[in-house]
Amino acid sequence: MHLFCFWQRLLGLCALLCVSATAQVTTRGDAVGKLLNDWYQAGTAAGLTAITYENRDGQHSPLEPGRYPQLQIFKPDSKSGPAMGPAVALRTSPTVGNCSMSAPADKGGSLPRMYQIDPQGQRFLMMQYLACNLMIYPEHQDYDPGGNGVGGYGDLYPTNNACTLISQGSSGSDQPFLNSVLTTIAAFPPATQQLLIEKRLLMPTVQAIFRQSNKRVQKEEDYFTGIAHPVVFDAADLDEEKMMRMAHDMRPPQIPPLPQIEVIEETEMQNGRDYFEAEKAHPWKLADTPVSIARIMRGNTSEHVMKISTKKSADLMGRPVQLRWQLLQGDPRLIRLENSAQGAITELHVRWQPPIKTLKGLRSHRVDIGVFATNGLTVSAPAILSFYMLPNEMHFYDEKGHSSEICYQVHNPDLGLPNDPRDLRWLKAMLAASLAGDGLRSRLMEKLLTEPERQSLQKIWIPLNQRWQSIQKLESDETRKDSAPILKNSLQDDLAKTLNEKLEGDRGLTVRTAIERSLEAIAGFTDLYLTFQKELVPLAAQSPKTSATGDIQREIKRLQDLNVLMVEANGHVTTSAPPDRISLADRYYISGLNLTVMSQALFPEVLERSTAPAWVDPRLTTPKPWRDIRRYDEAGKLMGWIRYQAGRTTWFNPEGQLLPEGPDHPEKTKTVIYQKTAEGLLEWLPQ
Repeated sequence: MHLFCFWQRLLGLCALLCVSATAQVTTRGDAVGKLLNDWYQAGTAAGLTAITYENRDGQHSPLEPGRYPQLQIFKPDSKSGPAMGPAVALRTSPTVGNCSMSAPADKGGSLPRMYQIDPQGQRFLMMQYLACNLMIYPEHQDYDPGGNGVGGYGDLYPTNNACTLISQGSSGSDQPFLNSVLTTIAAFPPATQQLLIEKRLLMPTVQAIFRQSNKRVQKEEDYFTGIAHPVVFDAADLDEEKMMRMAHDMRPPQIPPLPQIEVIEETEMQNGRDYFEAEKAHPWKLADTPVSIARIMRGNTSEHVMKISTKKSADLMGRPVQLRWQLLQGDPRLIRLENSAQGAITELHVRWQPPIKTLKGLRSHRVDIGVFATNGLTVSAPAILSFYMLPNEMHFYDEKGHSSEICYQVHNPDLGLPNDPRDLRWLKAMLAASLAGDGLRSRLMEKLLTEPERQSLQKIWIPLNQRWQSIQKLESDETRKDSAPILKNSLQDDLAKTLNEKLEGDRGLTVRTAIERSLEAIAGFTDLYLTFQKELVPLAAQSPKTSATGDIQREIKRLQDLNVLMVEANGHVTTSAPPDRISLADRYYISGLNLTVMSQALFPEVLERSTAPAWVDPRLTTPKPWRDIRRYDEAGKLMGWIRYQAGRTTWFNPEGQLLPEGPDHPEKTKTVIYQKTAEGLLEWLPQ
């Protein structure tokens, strides 16, 4: 009897251990892991037995082995396609994967950008999205402050969509997102997870939860802004437990609807008339899928008009769907929406826009518009329309809203200040902005900062600089240099805090904004080089940047070629247009010269920037070393354009044909072809 009871208790214990083993979704011992396992044991969470994990970087950034025991591990075979690199084949089972691989930004860039520039790649992303496949990739160098590779390149993504997750950073930055997605999927109630998989709505629903749970989304309206839908996500904004709880609370009736968009009519463009590229130009229609539409705004028309249908948007339970259009990134003054009487058709008017600063402070050239669907209970992830302005172009408009001028090879617009608030160059910037004297930069700063502001800046700079001088002495002392790194780190922390301190004076400027605004004002001073040429020439010759004189002369020559500047016989530089006829475009071109003058001669120890023209992905366009000034009659009808290039002036009619004898002989025309040169620039040849 006692022996029977012993074996009965032993079998019971074994059964209990077996249940405990199969009931473990994760081996994580944190609060998220405990909560998830408790839910699973209670039968309220589905777990991960239906989910597959795929690593595509050769275990460079793998999921920790054994962390999720229920998870199926994808095993490549001869039919599954390449095992490494970007995914190229759909997985039939629900799959979450990652790939921490990338090329340098100017050599191809991140894997998401590779998909985004290719219409077929965009279509594949959509197919993954609607087939329960989600891949997570790092941005590496495609989403970092700076310009032309100094610091970074800014936002290089031409489109935005919810079909992937892109992590801020490089290898390993995908891991927090990978874990959060897996625990969210595991937390769905069994019936909900099963229905999401059957109806192929798993990843759209995960994306909706992920974005609504972002720590920056503080109130309901924040979800309908760019706060929740950047192209790249920072792990610091993840709230994994909130994601998991939202998933766990979701019953089948709460599954969000799916917004679907379709272009039914839009402005069409013709190469050689509306834009200029070599014969086999990259498609300007980057995406046409039910969940993402993307266009390159390379046309010279005043606006791009698009009619979009949302009639295929649907709710799983068959309930009426309400749609909300929302600008996520861009200037609202340059975008107009018109809803049709039918309700399911929206007419969208988008005008070319100059670059904007993202919420993270990056320069971006993209407009994003989100289309959200709600069934009255829950809100979807957005379908996204993106319009990409080529970074090497700048468009100008007249007072009637007509496209008046386009420059096709603009300067690098980056000012050159440090991106990192801990960068000790900020000390030099403080000194340059506050130091009184007879020198040119002191005289300029006196006009831009008030005396209380400059004195306040000096007071802040002095103790910080004294600490830095002491640290430098320690670094050069072999017996005491080991203590320098800790002191330097402390100084850099204090420097970062100091940049946000307010200066004395009525304007309430912080240290950082005072410096930035002053330098931006100098860059916008049209007469900077023209007025102070005699002082700037020797400053360039004495600059610690040995290329300073040549850099400035190259920029002057470039603006000469574009008929913006002219050099008189005595060497004095002046504008080609009379002072009272200098256009907004002229001022923009001259600001590029000013930026080069400032970084190379006026503030060489403060500003670090590339003096090359603005970088653009060569897969998307070929830079063109000219400017086109468009001509209209009194009724606003386009008459053609004047092209300035290499010191030459040529005339074209509205169809893009050359007028070899000018506008007085419009009947005499020549067809023009465009081709790429060995130097990577576009040239045109009359036929």
